[in-house]
Amino acid sequence: MAKIIIFDMGGVLVHLNWDAVLTPMTRLSRKGAASVKRELVNGPTVKQSMLGRIGPRELHIKLCENLEVELEYPDFLGIWVRLLQANEEILPLVERLKSSHKLVIGSNTEEIHYTYCQQHVEALAQFDQSFLSFQMGLLKPDPQFFLHILDKLNAAPADCVFIDDTAENVESARSVGITSLHFTSNDNLQKGLTAIL
Repeated sequence: MAKIIIFDMGGVLVHLNWDAVLTPMTRLSRKGAASVKRELVNGPTVKQSMLGRIGPRELHIKLCENLEVELEYPDFLGIWVRLLQANEEILPLVERLKSSHKLVIGSNTEEIHYTYCQQHVEALAQFDQSFLSFQMGLLKPDPQFFLHILDKLNAAPADCVFIDDTAENVESARSVGITSLHFTSNDNLQKGLTAIL
């Protein structure tokens, strides 16, 4: 039986509300809505941040330059974190799993969003370890992301279950032998885990 459960953060433990970011940034930008969306929703600059190649201040500067937005850093932060809202309904499940499994986060994220989640997402306190793209220099769906986690945990693929809301990431984890569940709802996750644990 799997001893380790690896959770994605954004889209699973945390709801993502892109409209809450895109609407104010589009209003402030001299670019059109489509350009703003391409830039902010995992665009090249955001990916550089998620890979740890640029930090929060540089992310702010580059995004504002690319979108032709004039925004002070604290105001940018205030908009950027609107993306995130705790999936509070998943907390009881996480707490139950904690009693019998090692809980791990494996997430594509950057420093601003992770820091905010640490402070505002109660479920994160239940996790034993976090593997974050901006610290690892690796992004899902790269299979190396999962191989790095297995290596650091000194775990075999059969020891783990991986949960993610993105089908491509689920398939990548399966390609290295990790049993994986595609998260679509809290209820479906509960059913999926019941079937395999």
